[in-house]
Amino acid sequence: MPARKKADKAAEELKRFAEKSATGTELSPEERLHNTKLLLRSYRRVAYSIKISEEELNLRFEADHGTMLSTLEVNAELAGMDLTNTKLESYTRAVIRSKQMLGIIHRALEAVRQDPDRGELMYQVLYLTYFSPRKHKNGQSIVEALEEMGFRIALSTYYSQLDAAVKAIDRILWGYTARDCMEILDQFLPQQK
Repeated sequence: MPARKKADKAAEELKRFAEKSATGTELSPEERLHNTKLLLRSYRRVAYSIKISEEELNLRFEADHGTMLSTLEVNAELAGMDLTNTKLESYTRAVIRSKQMLGIIHRALEAVRQDPDRGELMYQVLYLTYFSPRKHKNGQSIVEALEEMGFRIALSTYYSQLDAAVKAIDRILWGYTARDCMEILDQFLPQQK
């Protein structure tokens, strides 16, 4: 199950940085940016690993319980299943946690899109660079794809827009205590009442 191990490793990396931020240990901008880039570069591989893990888990659930994880939502107990102290319990939690991590990243990407000045351009630059199902072979092919969408920019402009977009998603993901990010975070992490 190497796919599960990769997904678990990515989830643990995200958790470690969240804990570091939560304890008040300030990350340098370079450290945050570097790790955001690493997270974004790993996105396709992690998403693929999670997809494979979920399919494997669904096969196990279907064989053992006659239902699939996607029909269980997050809580197997609601479906009347006791997974306590089973291999499926920890595996299920790992898959669900990893999918939640991807959900946070997707909501951050959508928050970037809402930037009133150049949100759509930053969104498309991030999407084509890190999130699209098909990885582009180089920056020039991304510039060509952007041109097809109506964004005529030079290759050097693409790289400066990519840098700005990574910084924007970085602030959303890791700078969640900053005043300028609180409004954006409220949109995709509403407070519990």
